[in-house]
Amino acid sequence: MENPNEPKKSKFSEQPHYFQWGLTAFCVIGCCVLVAFVLIKLPFIWNVVKKLFGALSPFIYGFVMAYLLMPVFNMLYRRIQPPMSRKFAHGTRIAKGISSLLTLIIGLAVVAGLLWMVLPQLVVSIFSIVESADTYMNDVSNWVTGLLKDNPVIARNFMQVYEQFSEQLVNWVQNIALPHLVTMMTGVVTTVSVVVDILIGIIIALYILNGKETFCAQAKKMTYSLFSIERANSIIERVAYIHRVFGGFITGKLIDSLIIGVLCFIGMRVMMSVGLLTIESSFALLISVIIGVTNIIPFFGPFIGAIPSAILIMVTSPLQALYFVIFIIILQQIDGNILGPKILGNSTGLSSFWVMFAILIFGGLFGFVGMAIGVPLFAVIYSIVSECINHLLHNRGLSEDTNDYRGDKRLDAGTRQFVHVSSNVPPVSARERRAAAKAKEQSKTENDEKV
Repeated sequence: MENPNEPKKSKFSEQPHYFQWGLTAFCVIGCCVLVAFVLIKLPFIWNVVKKLFGALSPFIYGFVMAYLLMPVFNMLYRRIQPPMSRKFAHGTRIAKGISSLLTLIIGLAVVAGLLWMVLPQLVVSIFSIVESADTYMNDVSNWVTGLLKDNPVIARNFMQVYEQFSEQLVNWVQNIALPHLVTMMTGVVTTVSVVVDILIGIIIALYILNGKETFCAQAKKMTYSLFSIERANSIIERVAYIHRVFGGFITGKLIDSLIIGVLCFIGMRVMMSVGLLTIESSFALLISVIIGVTNIIPFFGPFIGAIPSAILIMVTSPLQALYFVIFIIILQQIDGNILGPKILGNSTGLSSFWVMFAILIFGGLFGFVGMAIGVPLFAVIYSIVSECINHLLHNRGLSEDTNDYRGDKRLDAGTRQFVHVSSNVPPVSARERRAAAKAKEQSKTENDEKV
């Protein structure tokens, strides 16, 4: 008999899966509606995102400048803070302000010095190339003609193609590339909005450098208030790892590229002094800048910088271009085996395959910036995915060591231990079929002898 004092159970409490099904269906329908709305309003959403990034551009500029200048700020602060704290009551605050101003002055001086040295020579080199393009084309034409003098048919066909190509190239450089370059150098830099954003970004960078400890403390305080202590500690460790990877890689790569650019310029001046190169000194500076800038890109950077530089030299002398390529190969070997390991070390922990994968993916998505930051960004993603995989394996009681999964081994479902298994793949090639038939015949012969 039913107890009258016992509360009656509802139909949904007896069958709670109804509620779970309904909640799941509601979530699925809501997600579908949200995805449909995003797809319909995608142009509007994209415009809103662009406006948002446009409004945040001073903060982005300021954050990037502060992050790049942070090693200089930390070095100055460690030297200025102790004497200031002994002499003044608010010595720490004064030391931060002085360090921020000196860091900003040093950064602006470096950028202004590079622009003052590079931009005039860059403009002179480009205009010199354009003015001498006809001479260079004729030199290449004479060289190819002399090289193919024993094959007049091939030489004639090549010269027809070469003349069409050279004419189109000269027209493109004179009518499209050069005007766009002049417009870019004179117009974009002087745009009021860009100048205002950069000036505001400099002020924001000063605030970030001066108050970075306070910002970090506020972020840590908010993290502990929103998450459990274990989860908050994990998040803080992850952010510290991201800072270590990005900071070490970007700062080290900038220093490494600067050294490579200087060594390239010195090496080219030495080659010019001994007669291995006969190019103009402005060309040497231009090529050194190209080599230094493209060296920021890991793996592909040396090749990206060497190809256009070799072409610039080849129009003067193909033999000198060969000397230059040999010099660049030696320089990159020095960078890869001596400078790179000393400055960068193994800051990302990625293999060469994943480095190439990251450069191709992020370079295709974000261009030169993607190539430059793709490796540390992918290193962070790789670390997070590896940590999640190891966490799932740990929960299942399985090994987290990759070496345990090598070879022909399988996990036993009962013992959860690795066991060696024999391959039962059928023979494919004729050699494998003959070997299998021979083994089968030998086994049959042994069985007959036993009988």
